[in-house]
Amino acid sequence: MLELRRLVIGADLHWDDDAYLRWRYQFGAEGQGLATCWVCTLGERLLGMIGVESLRLQAGEQVCDAHVTMDIMVRPELDGVGLGVWINQAICERLGCVLAVGSNPNSRGVIARTFEPLPDRRSHAHPLNFGHFMAKRLSLGWLAALAAWAATTGMVLFRVATLWLASSTVQVSQAEVLGPEVESLLERAKRSRRVEVFRSLKGLSHRLLRNPRSPAQVWLARRGGEVVGLMAVRRTQVGEQRHALQIMDVVLDRHHEDVALRALLAHVAARGFREGAEYLSVTLYDPELEARFSRLFFRHQPHPYETMAWSCPEGPFKDAVLARNAWSLMDIHTDRDQG
Repeated sequence: MLELRRLVIGADLHWDDDAYLRWRYQFGAEGQGLATCWVCTLGERLLGMIGVESLRLQAGEQVCDAHVTMDIMVRPELDGVGLGVWINQAICERLGCVLAVGSNPNSRGVIARTFEPLPDRRSHAHPLNFGHFMAKRLSLGWLAALAAWAATTGMVLFRVATLWLASSTVQVSQAEVLGPEVESLLERAKRSRRVEVFRSLKGLSHRLLRNPRSPAQVWLARRGGEVVGLMAVRRTQVGEQRHALQIMDVVLDRHHEDVALRALLAHVAARGFREGAEYLSVTLYDPELEARFSRLFFRHQPHPYETMAWSCPEGPFKDAVLARNAWSLMDIHTDRDQG
């Protein structure tokens, strides 16, 4: 499997892939990993692989154990023969309700032939530092520097007014471990009007804090001694010398959504600004929560590959999902936690 991944990923493989596979699939250790690895073989020869992660979904009163596909790879010499389509179809036949979240130029056709489309997720970005942005648009160096300083200063003042002052009753701290108080938050964050992805304390701890490739910073917001919000963020490279911050997960107490979000964003944005990040981004399909981000100067960034699709048997659960226009699914439920 390591050899197959070296062939497919090539020069972009710059991490300890053995540690990553053990973290995601629990190879070589007892217990269940985040996902199950399925392989396609011909005799002793490995032709392809796909990762499948179990998710429990709830839509109103309907609950379903679903599965998300990720990490699909086939041997380079077999590209174009339909093996990827066949692997996806085989998984759907065996597992029932299967989700494909996100795509790329190579996989989009495969997904379209295998799954039914769901509404796309949407990406939003909040600027932190304008240096690169202005340098691309203004040819005079001194003018670009001046414009960047003015825009960056204006955005800092905007955050002070809309984030810091508006959330002064909330305390935010970085978490090294996740305790029972977070488990209580997970229950209070559920909303019946959206499709909920069940989160567990054990799963979040393993995924966010023990990822050997891209561990996340996890921030907790407290109000009156009670945890009212969680935000997980990771650093992502956008160029050789540039980086941004990506929100991997956000969980908000439904009774304190606005103030908890503002408090978490205040601290995450301040840390990112100090460390030179260009922007803070989030990808989701939740119009109500997206509206909150938009009011805080998160701008929609069109992206052709933020797709969602699925294969799901007809029945009450499928009807309940299609009747809702929001999901609590975030980037931690995809393979974007790879780094």
